[in-house]
Amino acid sequence: MLSTSLVQSLYELPSPVLTAYVSTTPQDAALQGGTPRYLHSLKERSESLAEHLKPEEKDRFLAELDRVNQFLAVPTSHGSFAIFSGPAVWQALALQVPVTAEITWGKPSLAQLIWLASEHKQYGIIEVDHKGVRFFRAALGEIEEDEEQRFTVDVSAWKQKDMGHVNEAARKSHGTQRDVFEKRMENQYARMCGDAAHRASTLFAQKHVAAIFLVGPNKLIATLEAKFPRTFRIPIARIDHDLAKASPQELLKHLDPYFAAWERDHQAALVNSVTEQERGTIPDFDETLAQLQRGKVRTLLLAADFEASVHQCGECGWIDRSADAACTACGGKRDATTLRRVLPELLRKHNVTLEIASGEAAERLKQAGGMASWIRQPKKNSARAGK
Repeated sequence: MLSTSLVQSLYELPSPVLTAYVSTTPQDAALQGGTPRYLHSLKERSESLAEHLKPEEKDRFLAELDRVNQFLAVPTSHGSFAIFSGPAVWQALALQVPVTAEITWGKPSLAQLIWLASEHKQYGIIEVDHKGVRFFRAALGEIEEDEEQRFTVDVSAWKQKDMGHVNEAARKSHGTQRDVFEKRMENQYARMCGDAAHRASTLFAQKHVAAIFLVGPNKLIATLEAKFPRTFRIPIARIDHDLAKASPQELLKHLDPYFAAWERDHQAALVNSVTEQERGTIPDFDETLAQLQRGKVRTLLLAADFEASVHQCGECGWIDRSADAACTACGGKRDATTLRRVLPELLRKHNVTLEIASGEAAERLKQAGGMASWIRQPKKNSARAGK
């Protein structure tokens, strides 16, 4: 499953690595000159890349390219893939969405994966009924289940205590006894929901999910939500549907529209924050890029299909949109590049969260410059805070 933590781990792959993004849809599988179209496209791109490599590098590149071709030539290898191949590396990630054809050599090329992980967030799912709780994570059309938690209620002790001496008065107070019994049941379920909430808060905080969806009878999911720690900051959405008998894939299919609706609302709220220039936001592209390089940005907001040409200094690395041949900071030579190419390393270096806006939210953001951000809040002085 594609996740932010998986993308981060790919930064550590030893270079050089051949990175290939390939979509092998039925249309791409059509023959072109006796070769599937996607392999033909990969060959053209690889030939162009190989021309610029030194002889020893070219041999290593072509060896990895052969591994990739062999993998993609297998008829069952249809879909979208992000492939990382090196002397000590082989990782082929199957993706559920189309990718843009790309092939590189050197450091792992992660821009597309970062965009996909930001556009198609990972969500936590808690499905609950009176028999127990199931925990899932879903992203990019995939769903994974963690160990479920079964509910067990032992009422035998209650019955022995309450019904051990039955007399006429006890029979007349049957309604009261039933109320006491139901109250005890509610307390038992409240306790078990509390255990489930504690487990979920730990599980999903470690997995960095964007939101948690509680699914089940309204009374149970309301109880479960109330039991989350007050310090828990991941958004929670409730869905009053009984899906206890649904398979994981049926559950995912049912919840996909809710994921999409939550994401639309989330993106709209983000764009509203920056366009209304709420405190702590930077709505300007150039100022955002500058503060990003200074380590002042905590969250970056970018329109999904937005691209910008920038220049980067080969000496100090400073990036901006100025077309000057020499860097104003150090006088070094500057090279033309793109925002998408330089962003992954900046995000990783400064531990910045990336948010992608699409659809209507993206159009509004592009009207405001295409990129905005939230600055890091200064940490409080512990000595002053204690006074």
